[in-house]
Amino acid sequence: MIPYSFPNLQIIVLAAGQGTRMRSAKPKVLHQILGKSMLEHVLCSLEGLNARGLSIVLGHGAEVVQSVVSEKHYVTWVTQEEQLGTGHAVQQCSHVCESADHVLIVCGDTPLLRTGTLAALVRAHLDAASDISFLSAIQPVPQGYGRVCRSEAGDIRQIVEERDATDAQRMIQEVSSGIFCVRKSVLFDCLKAVDNGNDQGEYYLPGIVPVALQRGHRVDAVLMDDVDEMLGVNDRTQLRQATKILQNRIVEDWEKAGVSIEQPETVRIDVSVHLGMDTVIRAGSQLLGHTHIGDGCDIGPYAVIDRAWVDDGAKVLAFSHVQEAHVSMSSEVGPYARLRPQAHLDEGVKIGNFVEVKKSVIGQNSKVNHLSYIGDAEVGKNCNIGAGTITCNYDGANKHKTVVGDNVFVGSDTKLIAPVEVGSGATIGAGSIITRNVAEGGLTLTVRPEQRYVKDWKRATKN
Repeated sequence: MIPYSFPNLQIIVLAAGQGTRMRSAKPKVLHQILGKSMLEHVLCSLEGLNARGLSIVLGHGAEVVQSVVSEKHYVTWVTQEEQLGTGHAVQQCSHVCESADHVLIVCGDTPLLRTGTLAALVRAHLDAASDISFLSAIQPVPQGYGRVCRSEAGDIRQIVEERDATDAQRMIQEVSSGIFCVRKSVLFDCLKAVDNGNDQGEYYLPGIVPVALQRGHRVDAVLMDDVDEMLGVNDRTQLRQATKILQNRIVEDWEKAGVSIEQPETVRIDVSVHLGMDTVIRAGSQLLGHTHIGDGCDIGPYAVIDRAWVDDGAKVLAFSHVQEAHVSMSSEVGPYARLRPQAHLDEGVKIGNFVEVKKSVIGQNSKVNHLSYIGDAEVGKNCNIGAGTITCNYDGANKHKTVVGDNVFVGSDTKLIAPVEVGSGATIGAGSIITRNVAEGGLTLTVRPEQRYVKDWKRATKN
């Protein structure tokens, strides 16, 4: 990313609205898109500008928004006690803009904005010595946006909100994004003259445009290259649309980086995911949170990897679930396996069908191939854990640990009643119930019931 620096710029993010069309108790800007809230997407793009300061205007759900954002981003907060429109919201920010020369105003529900697009607006504003600059776009179907009204000579006259526009104005295809860069002195002076004589009875920020023009100030529109970036999310349909656009971007970026993604329309890849070169992501897979996938991995189909680390050359096969776990190089998981938090597989480990591993370390080149549960355990190198083996780690009140040495063979359907240790080189016979420590080497098994045969016995039949 090109480094930007705007030391005389103060940024204001408008995030006070309730978002009633979302039909949610959650503040609108906290609804997530691919692992981040809409507001966090906006903040990440804005932080790349390296401005003097960044402030967020809060209203509905202010405490919740602060609790989510404060841990991750350095911002100052401004409260809009009454939601009287975007112009009124900006007026509340005069004190945070005192040391700036220019102010960039962005909406908190525009998660598709790129840093480069915002930088282009600010740079054009500064280079042209404009008093007001805003991002506009040509929309073939301009529904939902304010129209940019121009004179016959092409000069900007005003921005009319759709609900207040005439039929002729609604035919205009140039629309405003609602994103403004304004000279500070002009901004707060013109806001004083904006009235609320509109359908909503609100003070709209675009109202500064005709006021500024009347006072002889320069107003410019900067056309956006990608109209998708201006999409504001006001309901769940638009949330879905924004998610689809962002996912397409992510897929294309990873494809350019050497990742193969099969049937990408079925795949979810969050914004915080890292993928290595020559990795294949198969249909239906979901890569969530801060997941890291190394080079040359094979994922899916229909695998879910959530905040996990998968090293080079590993495979997570069909319908497997890996959550907050570590899969080392050349290991294989699945199909139909589950790694729960704090599971760690060393190099070359095989976790097979319907195996669950929780809070356990499985040593190098060991195998747990079928129908087993390994919890709160340490398993050494080169072990073979037979089908149906269970580490019985819970006594109804507390969890206990199982420790298995190197080169151990555990026969099928064995129960290891923790706390218990199995020495290196030991073999445990199938069907054993192990309640005491097992010595190194040799064969350990529990006494099995006598096998009986009843001659001439017949199964019951249905009437």
